[in-house]
Amino acid sequence: MSSRCSNQNVCNLLAVVVSILLAPIVAFAQPVRQNTAFHAVPGAKLEVRAIEYDGSVNGTLKVQVKNADKVAHQFSATGLYFVPEGDPDSAPQRLGAVGPMRLGTDAKERTDVDVPAGQTIEVALDVFCIDSHRDAPTPANKFDVGSTRMPTELSHAIEHNADEAVSVAKAANPAAPPAATRARAKGGIQSGVWDARNRKWTKLDGEGKQEAGK
Repeated sequence: MSSRCSNQNVCNLLAVVVSILLAPIVAFAQPVRQNTAFHAVPGAKLEVRAIEYDGSVNGTLKVQVKNADKVAHQFSATGLYFVPEGDPDSAPQRLGAVGPMRLGTDAKERTDVDVPAGQTIEVALDVFCIDSHRDAPTPANKFDVGSTRMPTELSHAIEHNADEAVSVAKAANPAAPPAATRARAKGGIQSGVWDARNRKWTKLDGEGKQEAGK
């Protein structure tokens, strides 16, 4: 017996029904292109907005960096963190930028990038959750950059722990390219971020009742 549908109309109807049922699953799995406002980059004459998050407890946050000035300015993500929109008493974890970034579709890792006068560039940031007691965010969450950067002591501790996790991953597979090494190190980086954050709690933008007793 043939498994093909004998009635074309029935086949078309079934295809429509299946596509409707699968649509929410596909939509949930894909990062959502956000439309949030630009906000000032702390410590720089630049503006930034988060446009797409692909991840959960950690992942990739794509941002646009705008330079409205008449001269070029340098953008560095060190110490930046992003606050989920909504009630901070019930919001998921904030995301901290850790390690290098990538410009557009270029896989080259950079610690900073020049933003030409009057232009907007898109960069991809590796981000990690910084509130271990909160739920993990999803691609549906919208984020705004924090009004301040992390204190230098905290950001240095996080970056130090991240470098150690990457070194361990590199030692396990010296021939792996940098991107693969960092992907392998994500678990260690995430643990290091939480460890540095919890050792000496520092209040950041987006604090809520969830942080009571911290």
